[in-house]
Amino acid sequence: MDNKQDLTNNYGRPVENDTSSLTIGEFGPTLIIDTQLTQKLAHLDHERIPERVAFARGAGAYGVFETTKSMKNYTKADFLQKESAQTKVFVRFSTFVLSKGSSEVVRDIRGFHIKFYTNSGNYDLVNIHLPVFYVRDAMKVPDLLHALKPSPVTNLILPERTWQYFSKLPETLNAITYLYGKYGIPANYIQMEGHSVCVYKWLNEDGDVFYVKYHFLPQKGAAYLTKQQAQEIQKNTSASATNNLYSNLSNKNYPKWDVYVQILEEKNLDTFPFHPLDTTKIWDEKVLPLQKIGTLTLNEIPDNFFEYSEQVAFDPGSFVAGIEASESKLLQGLMFAYPDANRYRLCINYPFLKVNRPLDGIHNYQQDGQMDIRNQKGEINFFPNQESNSLKENTSNQYSEGKYFIKGVVISRFKNEYNDNFEQAGDLYRSYSEQEKTTLIDNLVNALQGVSRPVLEQEIYYFYKADPDYGKRVADRFNLNLKNIVLKYDQSL
Repeated sequence: MDNKQDLTNNYGRPVENDTSSLTIGEFGPTLIIDTQLTQKLAHLDHERIPERVAFARGAGAYGVFETTKSMKNYTKADFLQKESAQTKVFVRFSTFVLSKGSSEVVRDIRGFHIKFYTNSGNYDLVNIHLPVFYVRDAMKVPDLLHALKPSPVTNLILPERTWQYFSKLPETLNAITYLYGKYGIPANYIQMEGHSVCVYKWLNEDGDVFYVKYHFLPQKGAAYLTKQQAQEIQKNTSASATNNLYSNLSNKNYPKWDVYVQILEEKNLDTFPFHPLDTTKIWDEKVLPLQKIGTLTLNEIPDNFFEYSEQVAFDPGSFVAGIEASESKLLQGLMFAYPDANRYRLCINYPFLKVNRPLDGIHNYQQDGQMDIRNQKGEINFFPNQESNSLKENTSNQYSEGKYFIKGVVISRFKNEYNDNFEQAGDLYRSYSEQEKTTLIDNLVNALQGVSRPVLEQEIYYFYKADPDYGKRVADRFNLNLKNIVLKYDQSL
């Protein structure tokens, strides 16, 4: 007996022949009434959706987060209350700038985005592999991406465009010193670090507020490639990191990360030498030590790449009770940009896709819209109402939000020019070994080839401001007089 399922058309009718078009005679023209043919061709035409404007090239997997230390003194988030509690997660790794078909061994920031499926809703945590980002204000993100992406004229990556932008924003220097140093090309995804960069608020049952940063450190240790190693890999494949991830999962070599937080009490927010919400800076681990809170393990390859890795939609504003947004200018802008991009790519009902759906479903009176796959019933599509089986608000303390107290402040567009853009970049440079410094300089000299003289001199001046040796080494490689550059640009600041 044949137990195979019948192949059907898009309306459920079994198909007699799915390999031959309907024609007039064996060699005659094809008929437009061949709906099986037109359905197949039309679906092929519509298979691709808009790719992400950032973090387009990526791969995802399911796994579990296990809490190893109760954090109930700091947050009422349900999944962090009990030691040994386990929470299902979906993790998507990615490169930042280039498109879906690009190489996974380019010098670029990597995304490390996590969706926690908790018992009280989804919590999305957006991380990158570096502990700092290029800019501190979301207003700059569109221009940053334009400067990093290919030319609108030739569709080629032009260093002049990127470095022109960097030369006008010294706040990018810390990220540059990370990216063009030893941290620029992660060897794969399973030995890649993840850092929230943005600061979040934790809120406990008593209403106390704590500011936190997250850090995911691979148990196998972080691994990076040199430019030469990356070039060798790229000769054979552009998908080395995806292949490595899925090969390890297939062989049951499940990658693990230890999960840490740094915690800053609200009362100490003003004690920093810089604003602690600045995403171009790190928090000193000697002052705010890492505290381990859990372990992240990936253990499952999704059934379909498109349905999961492509349709997963992250929202930095998707919080659970006990976790809230800080006042970070970058975070608050991304809280609009991410879900807006999701609506553009996937449609308004993207939260109902399987990979995005909360464990307990979605219960509200929002309705209709493109691709509404819910089974909505009844007359009542508004709140409040008089129905006995109506949805209700949950007013328990568990789900209460933090309170803001704002008094006597000025609403304006503050540039935050008081932030020092050079100290941490200098500290990072001095922490590198002699060989690592040489590698950094080699990578920068290679990246700066062909840029205009004013742009080059401005960047060299920034390197000098971070550390005189940093600037001198780059200037010497271009046969430029550092003293003249310093005299010129000291006058302009």
